Amino acid sequence: MEFLRWLLIEDVQRIRATFSAGGPYGAPALFGALLFAGGYYVSRRRARGRSMSLRAFVRTIFARRIILHPSTLVDFRLWTLNAILLAAAYGLLAVGNLACRDLVVGALTRTFGAHAPLAWPIWLVMAIATLLELLAYEFGYWGAHYTFHRIPALWEFHKVHHSAEVMTTLTEMRQHPVEIIAFVNVIAITTGSVFGAMTYVFGPGVGHFTLFNGNIALMLFLLTWGHLRHSHIWIAFTGLAGRLFQSPAHHQIHHSTDPRHFDKNLGFALAIWDWAFGTLYIPSKQREVVQYGVGDSHGDFDSATRSLIRPFIRSGEHLAPAASASKPEIAAADAHRIG
Repeated sequence: MEFLRWLLIEDVQRIRATFSAGGPYGAPALFGALLFAGGYYVSRRRARGRSMSLRAFVRTIFARRIILHPSTLVDFRLWTLNAILLAAAYGLLAVGNLACRDLVVGALTRTFGAHAPLAWPIWLVMAIATLLELLAYEFGYWGAHYTFHRIPALWEFHKVHHSAEVMTTLTEMRQHPVEIIAFVNVIAITTGSVFGAMTYVFGPGVGHFTLFNGNIALMLFLLTWGHLRHSHIWIAFTGLAGRLFQSPAHHQIHHSTDPRHFDKNLGFALAIWDWAFGTLYIPSKQREVVQYGVGDSHGDFDSATRSLIRPFIRSGEHLAPAASASKPEIAAADAHRIG
């Protein structure tokens, strides 16, 4: 009983955090995305010599064909499950970032011995910590994402996310719990390891620049175009910007059913790991024709219940050689992603 009460309190706190000022679905993040989209809309209209229209902008952003699409209903149900109902449970199953930090500090101390922290200016230490945490977060995200694309049994769980046939801000949480738990833990390990190394070098208390209690770089991404990654608004970064940052168009390309786009743009906010490892596809300024979904497998994901259950069955078929051999259509259906 005591555990259930603790779990309820923890869940309420996580729900509040989700909708708080610094939360992913708080007013600043959602309003920031709307402003970013509005600024882009105005610039494009001016470039084409066309007049401004608030009504046309609203109809573009809140397109009925997107909002009323059956895929959006599945988005909403899975978002409610992952962001609201299971929020506390995911926290229980996560490796602690601080625990990883302490393990790294202990390992470095045993290997190299204790030493006096470097006395560098605090602003420089914080700037380094901010950058390294961002890079570690992105590396963990890229690595987990790449793994879920390349290993057939894991791809079955990631297909839940790719099954979206239209893109909304709720598509971010259109994920299978197995994938969420894996990503959370991988990122905790990479960021915790970096802070362990930073703590060993600069001493306890080392931290990054923050905004709304989060890494300032990640928060600026969330407060601008972060929510537009899962949208129908084509905003493309090209040139050097396209090699450094994931624009909304980068991620829309990632969801594409075009074979040229498979397994591309696996980063979250940054494109540098995609650039480094050859998985980067820079979109063109002009909208590319992009269709979303998982083709003939869409029936496995046309409801929240099937989206949760079918991946276990499909993943098991990949893991059981006899079952997979008797079902060659499984390999054929997935060859487009893992070949």
